[in-house]
Amino acid sequence: MNSTDAWGLPMHGDSEEIRLHNKLVDDYLMFSPGLAQTMESAALSEAPLSKCLVGQLLLMASTTEALAAASTLAGDVEAQSLNRRERTHFDALNRQIAGDSIGASNILADLVAATPVDVVALRLLHFSLFNQGRITEMVNSVSVAKEHWHDGLPRKSLLDGMLSFALCEANEFSSAEPLGRAAVFANPDDLWSVHAVSHVLEMQGRWASGIRWIHESEKPLQEGGSFAGHVWWHLAVYFLECGRHSDALALFDELVYPAPSVEGLALSNAVSLLCRLEFVGVDVGSRWGNLAEGVVHRLGYHIHPFNDCHYSFALGRLNKTDELEALLNGMELWSEAANDIHSARVLRKCGLSVARGMGALGCGDNHLACSQLTEAAESWWHLGGSVAQRDLFSQALLRAQINCRMGQSNDHARERVNARPQSPQARIWQAFAVDATGGDGSSAQSEAVALGWTSDLDLKSGR
Repeated sequence: MNSTDAWGLPMHGDSEEIRLHNKLVDDYLMFSPGLAQTMESAALSEAPLSKCLVGQLLLMASTTEALAAASTLAGDVEAQSLNRRERTHFDALNRQIAGDSIGASNILADLVAATPVDVVALRLLHFSLFNQGRITEMVNSVSVAKEHWHDGLPRKSLLDGMLSFALCEANEFSSAEPLGRAAVFANPDDLWSVHAVSHVLEMQGRWASGIRWIHESEKPLQEGGSFAGHVWWHLAVYFLECGRHSDALALFDELVYPAPSVEGLALSNAVSLLCRLEFVGVDVGSRWGNLAEGVVHRLGYHIHPFNDCHYSFALGRLNKTDELEALLNGMELWSEAANDIHSARVLRKCGLSVARGMGALGCGDNHLACSQLTEAAESWWHLGGSVAQRDLFSQALLRAQINCRMGQSNDHARERVNARPQSPQARIWQAFAVDATGGDGSSAQSEAVALGWTSDLDLKSGR
């Protein structure tokens, strides 16, 4: 049966299938805690557009099991009966299943250009371009779409938050912040827009404002889905920059990683936060052990190198050397076999070097970590993720340089202080670097205390 979705666009399905599809789209847009349940129902629907979206969402899990499930769904679509819009989504899904994320993005970009109010295509494109580091195209796609949305369309305010995030990643902070704040004012449950403003405040070093901002959204975050954990991760990063390590640890336990998980974003959040704490000498206790099962579960599928680079450190830190070797060998073999697939090219360009460097640092091989991370430093933006997330790799390189007592660590640490003049954390990094190279770190340490540092950390600690 021919009908239209909530955005007035054509799709096949009866009234119940259309209702379910609209709910699926809305749960996706809003990071609803009920998304997984809605996906299960939509996967059984005869509506081809629902099957295509469920397939795309499954692929975001970046596991072999999810790939198989998405392939099965695609096989259930009766391709001969699709309208033009459905055919385009179907083609994008099949490209994504084949690992051709660039091809899938280009198909979606053409669809957004032709039909700017196709919010499914726009949102999928937004995240795909982000994961590929194609920030200018992120900005342009949402900017063009905004010009064609009228006020009667559902969830129009979300576009402001999407544009806010894209502009932030393009370092256009003054334009990004008011858009994100306006989106949250229009819809306080819009976690992507809450997240966008969080990035702006992080990049500008406005950590006290960031802490207040996230606390203002505490209710929707408490009621949100798994993505809320990533916003709580941002709050923990604010705490770190302010020297509030006990608060960051408490947040890790309560909201960032409250229970063992196999979900990719949850694991990368956890690895990143524990790394950042240990790099400046904080004792994280036995928390690494809670990551072991999840990280091992994720091995064997390398479509998302950004995550693999986190897992490699965790495996090294957990002394799982056999699993680390298997991860690195698997990444290398897959990058050669997959050849022209975007993720394989990223692995060859920088992903393998970053993963080797992170794994070496986790194992305590600081010289290998230095050489591998230095080799990749100018190109690891290709891994995707945000500037704030990729700062983990910069911190890892600095930690390795300090451990090797390399003079470059002073320059690296000084750059952090210049970029974060009000950060106690940056001053402690500088104190570590000066101490490691035989200087007097007391001045930097005193400045950190004056700015709010309260810990009596041993400067020679830190993995």
